[in-house]
Formats: sequence, C-alpha cells, structure tokens
Amino acid sequence: MTASALLLGLTACSPGGSADERTTTSQAEPSEDALAGVDPCALLSETELNSFGLKEPGKNTELLPWVVGCDYSGDPISATLYRDTRNTVAASERKEVWAMFERTPVNGRPGATAITQGATQARICDVMFDAGNGMIQVQVSEPRLPDNVDECAEALKIAKKVEPKVPEPV
Repeated sequence: MTASALLLGLTACSPGGSADERTTTSQAEPSEDALAGVDPCALLSETELNSFGLKEPGKNTELLPWVVGCDYSGDPISATLYRDTRNTVAASERKEVWAMFERTPVNGRPGATAITQGATQARICDVMFDAGNGMIQVQVSEPRLPDNVDECAEALKIAKKVEPKVPEPV
C-alpha cells in the first residue's frame, strides 16, 4: 500500500462533525458519542483475524483526531480498520476523490465500496458503513504479487464481521 494512496483515501473521509474522544471500549451504547468509544483494534477476534490471513497484534494509528485506525499485516491481504466520527457514507459519497463509489449495504446498514483515484493501480479497496455518529471504514490491500485477490470482496467480508460489534447509526 502506498502512503499517498492511503492518505488520499483518508482525506476523502475527513472533515465535518464533532471532535473525537478516545476510549478503549469495543462496543458502545447508541448515542451521539457512541462511536468514539470503539477501539478499532478490538473489533476482530484472533480467530476472525486468522480467517482473513491477518496477524495480531494490530498497530494503532491516528491519522486525524477523528480518524483512528488499526493496521494489520497479513497474507494474502493487509487491512486497516478505521473509526471516523466526523463522516458518514453519504458525506463520503459527495467527495470528488473516488474513481469508483458504489452503494453497498453492510448487513443492512447504509454502506459503500470505494476506490480512490490514487489507488486504482495500487490494489486497495475500501468498504465503509454508517455506525454511531460516523462510520467504520475497512481498507484492504493486496501488497504482494500475484494479483489474484478481490480486495473489495475481502473488505466486504471483514466489514460484515465488524458490523454487529459497533453501535447502530444515530
């Protein structure tokens, strides 16, 4: 995954909304601040991570105060789970950075599958869905050849595992 593609994808999912508050709870009660209590590194069990070829432990990352993530290396994919307390799927759809943005429900929640313009050749795909007062974004890349993995399908599988563990949209 290239740093510029990653930054472009996250920039696509930035400003708007309230400030982020960090806590370590992986599940939260529905409220306006419910998503701020979600720890992206606690969303998948060891068994779930292993089923996707992802390795523990995940590395915490904070790209913006309202966008906190957890990076996992793996084989054949790598993944980052983001908690974004300022954006929703609808807000992200209006951004002009997408080479592809397709509405894709995630277990019935509003969601989307997207590829940023800078990531069309980088084999990086994002699946996002509304949660709490923002959204969860799953970014999957296939860092090694051969190019035989559908990154978007893998991101959707991960998103479907994560979705029941986060608050309903407010």
